[in-house]
Amino acid sequence: MNQNKLSLILLLISQGISLVGGAVLRFAISLHVLDLTGSAEIFATMIAVSFLPMVLFMPLGGAIADRFNKKNILVISDSANAFLVGTLALLLFGGIQSVFLLGATITLLTVTSVCYSPTVTASLPVILPENQLVKANGYAQGIKAVSSLAGPIMAGFLFGALGVNMLVGICAVLFLFSALINIFIKIPHTAQNADGGIIKNILADMKAGLVYVTKENTTLFKAAALFTIIMFFYQALLSVAFPYMIRITFAMSEQAFGFANAAIGFSILIASLLSGRLKNYMRMEHLPYYVSIMGIISAPIAISVIMGAGNIMPFIVMTASFMAIMFIFTLINILVLTYTQIHVPKQMVGKAIAMVITIANLSAPIGQFVMGLFIENLAGGQFALYMGIAIFTCVLGLAARRTFRLQPAN
Repeated sequence: MNQNKLSLILLLISQGISLVGGAVLRFAISLHVLDLTGSAEIFATMIAVSFLPMVLFMPLGGAIADRFNKKNILVISDSANAFLVGTLALLLFGGIQSVFLLGATITLLTVTSVCYSPTVTASLPVILPENQLVKANGYAQGIKAVSSLAGPIMAGFLFGALGVNMLVGICAVLFLFSALINIFIKIPHTAQNADGGIIKNILADMKAGLVYVTKENTTLFKAAALFTIIMFFYQALLSVAFPYMIRITFAMSEQAFGFANAAIGFSILIASLLSGRLKNYMRMEHLPYYVSIMGIISAPIAISVIMGAGNIMPFIVMTASFMAIMFIFTLINILVLTYTQIHVPKQMVGKAIAMVITIANLSAPIGQFVMGLFIENLAGGQFALYMGIAIFTCVLGLAARRTFRLQPAN
């Protein structure tokens, strides 16, 4: 086995362990906060605030990913996560039960993720040749899916038996294990010019990423702009409406919540495995069609609301809809990542993908906050809200076809 293949395997294993830790942690904290407060508004506010670092610091994370040793960034990120989550576990065992504490921990973990995510993306084109990137991105998304599948299943069964304190402690151990694996990864690194000081160069790198995406590669900018409209609605649906509907609207158990999360992870896995076979349909001009499909398959979420609580069918319908949405969203992610890795210079990949993520997520915290307010104060209007999102997304994709049709095939 050559060194590059070994490094890819270790990178995927490490990413999987880290993602399992993140999935279990999000599950435990989401369930704990909802159980403590029962309020969609408080829950949505916490999620929205924790999401802000993704918007504010992602360009910095992209610049760091391109300039510094990628292996060291991965080790430091997972080590920081282990320290933060371990500290939270100790405080919880000490009897401190605070929504503010839980929100602060999630927010700080988001800060570390702004370096981790673009570093993984920027590492693949350094390790692998161009013709293997679609498959590698499929593997990375598949690992993400398996982690999303395993994490909620494990957490769903252990939450009641062990409690939130023990689950948070398990997450700290997982992050530490991921950091140890990262030590053995070999990622080629070419030192860049640092004349003028690190801070000045990082600021210049951030500016270069912004200029590249907004002026030199307008295809990426248009994709990011389309994403930010989608994320306003769908990040809120997944992070706020999804857990609220399961725990409050449908009054389902934590095991049901774990099953639904695992089912979504399974759909991501299937999309990842199929992405290599669908490579002829993974070009930028196909992006608007995927968006329209997302709108169509979102309609059952609204239908599940009017089916009423008291039986399992609304839960099944809603979960199936979210599974289909995440299937399509995974293909979109692989499409954009592969385009970036192939068409962007290697020394710009981290900055470019970080800038795309930043632009795409600009509206997400606002959408999460608005979703929480709407559900909390106008619970009877959930059907109109979800159906409106479905119709708008479908029309948005149709309207965007001309914009992306003008772009050359990738």
